[in-house]
Amino acid sequence: MRRFALFLALSLTACDGTPAADAGLSPDAAARADAAAPSGDGGARDAGLGDGAAPPPPDGGPPAGSLSARHPGDVGLADHPSVLFFDDFEDGWGRWDAPRADTRYLHLETDAAAAHAGSRYLRSTVTRAHLDEDMYISSSTRVAHERVDAIWWRFHVRFPELAPNPHHWVRMGAGTPSWDGSGRANTVPPGDQGFWFDFDTDVEDNFNFYVYWHQMRSGRCNDGTAVPGCAGDQGSTYHYGNVFRPPGQSAFPRDRWFCVEVHARANTPGMSDGALAFWIDDVLVGDYRPGHPDGTWLRDRFHTGGCEFSACTPPEPFEGFDFRTDADVRFKSFFLDAYYERDSSARRRAEMEARGLTVSDAQTILYDDVVVATERIGCRRP
Repeated sequence: MRRFALFLALSLTACDGTPAADAGLSPDAAARADAAAPSGDGGARDAGLGDGAAPPPPDGGPPAGSLSARHPGDVGLADHPSVLFFDDFEDGWGRWDAPRADTRYLHLETDAAAAHAGSRYLRSTVTRAHLDEDMYISSSTRVAHERVDAIWWRFHVRFPELAPNPHHWVRMGAGTPSWDGSGRANTVPPGDQGFWFDFDTDVEDNFNFYVYWHQMRSGRCNDGTAVPGCAGDQGSTYHYGNVFRPPGQSAFPRDRWFCVEVHARANTPGMSDGALAFWIDDVLVGDYRPGHPDGTWLRDRFHTGGCEFSACTPPEPFEGFDFRTDADVRFKSFFLDAYYERDSSARRRAEMEARGLTVSDAQTILYDDVVVATERIGCRRP
């Protein structure tokens, strides 16, 4: 289980007069300063997909050349040599390293009317009563796969209830064969051993990357360093995940299945050519790679298009990710981890109710048609 701690509840004010929350200390901060949509055409080469991939076709189907385009309905997809992991849940538990059977929070359901395809799907449910008993709950699957330098993962998901989203969500871990340190909060992972990132969703139902790597920035200083006496010094050093939230997103749809696909490319040691990207229903939403997009770093957050706080500097092209210093650090594990914290869930619930929303006590997420591969997958079409 993850060992994430609560984010610091800072009420300090930056030395330049910028409120701490506004300067990007917490992924739950209300302020959203990203002002411009990502530039570029979102094409296959730009997102690090290689020459064989292409943007989605006009009819909204899977991208030409993708695994889903070559395997309609995912038929035969599990046996493709590029596929590292496949689970449509039709054969029950057994493909994940853990769990191997239903748990208190995870249940394999059989209902053809509710499944994305076939008759089975995975349900994660964490309730207010559960969180009254346990402050931290990780409703998570876990699988280790062949270690690779570039990876894609796709799953179909449904949020049937209006409820607070997880504090952190799905995670991809990278490391040497012996390293198993992903998910540790307030930690700078060693570049020659491992790194990881979460794919999260916030109280606005928007998505972001939450990244831990050896070159990550601290939330202590405006420039991302941790030198006492710096501009914007918060008085203590901490390293929580660096946030990359694409602006201009539409809230994801509630109570219907939609498709998430994420791509990650590890860097060449000594270079900053690592990349992250994600698509929703085969539409590129977030794309972070050398030279793209333009944005401004402020503390531990990258603001696409720049930001408007007094400490913000002019936007510059994103430098790319220097994830690792050793080529033996490779992508190795995938988690469908709905991680909840009692206080975080309560804050999000209060914010939703303040908007006049009726919020469910059950925080439920449904999953189906999960694939991890070494090339672009694309969404499954039932």
